[in-house]
Amino acid sequence: MNARINALLQYLRKVESGKLPRDESLVRSVDGLLQQLPLVIGSLKEASAHYSSASVAGMRPVKELENEYNDTMLLSYLAAVAKTAKSLHLYSEKFRGAFDSNTNQEM
Repeated sequence: MNARINALLQYLRKVESGKLPRDESLVRSVDGLLQQLPLVIGSLKEASAHYSSASVAGMRPVKELENEYNDTMLLSYLAAVAKTAKSLHLYSEKFRGAFDSNTNQEM
């Protein structure tokens, strides 16, 4: 991912300096990508002055994105566990209700 971010930055810098022609569809795609990743945008702005593929600052956006992804996945797993626990509780209530009514009818 770092290499891809670096390639995008190099392209945008070359377009900005006039070394490459501006491709509007590619610029819109890059803009859409950046709109989806606001965490990376802030980190790239901070690291843009000293950015290189080997620097610690260059790893920062990817690390923050990984942390955000891990947090999101954890919340997703917790939500799945909560949903499963609720379903299990409802099923056990129905099961108990069915057998309690059968037991009461036999007496």
